[in-house]
Amino acid sequence: MGQPEKAYKNLEFLNSAEARILRILSEYLEPRVRFQKQDVENTIVFFGSARLIDRDTAAAQVADCQRQVAHSPSAEYQHALREAEHRLKLSRYYEDARALAKLLTEWSHEKKNRKRGYLITSGGGPGIMEAANRGASEVPGGRSV
Repeated sequence: MGQPEKAYKNLEFLNSAEARILRILSEYLEPRVRFQKQDVENTIVFFGSARLIDRDTAAAQVADCQRQVAHSPSAEYQHALREAEHRLKLSRYYEDARALAKLLTEWSHEKKNRKRGYLITSGGGPGIMEAANRGASEVPGGRSV
């Protein structure tokens, strides 16, 4: 009879309802360690719709739909055009998030002690989170996590 498996190696246990607290704790500790290794001390978090797109993409979609409607004004194409126009209208929020992330990154770089500066943090994208990452990356040396 061999030694019992260590609890921290027992995936059946770690995935059980009883070990939920350990999974929650690791969701806190693992990013903390990762941030420490990358010298991340302060973050500004961006969250928002994943459905928003940038203005250029939205404008191109509107133009495509307008060409389709001009060629064949079916109800389907007209509906697609209305949706594209709506995405174009909402794209301002994508652009606002991008601009804000860029401004905050520039501001953070201007601080005297850059180690204590702020990094943009997001869920990764798409939409508002992508916009935040793009805005931060537009600043030389800008980073996001």
